[in-house]
Amino acid sequence: VRALLKFACAVFLCGSDSVGKMDGKSTKEDIMQALKEESDREFMKDILNSLSTKCFTKCVSKPGERLDKAEQTCLAKCVDRFLDSRAVVFETMQERGSSRD
Repeated sequence: VRALLKFACAVFLCGSDSVGKMDGKSTKEDIMQALKEESDREFMKDILNSLSTKCFTKCVSKPGERLDKAEQTCLAKCVDRFLDSRAVVFETMQERGSSRD
């Protein structure tokens, strides 16, 4: 986060000349790593949010203190299907991306 703020300051607030004054190559790599990690966190957050919303809406008809056996089974199957479908989509996207190279 600190590296990201430093980069944002350098580019947007302090002028692009400040980028050259940063720690050099390792700083740029640190910034790229921080951006990738943040992107990965956002991706996982979106998947979990989507998963929770879709499966809860589908499987839980009357929210209460506990899930009954049918709701537990439905949620387990829903999560499995959701993750399996995401894996297929991800693999397909990777295959299509590598075939372009």
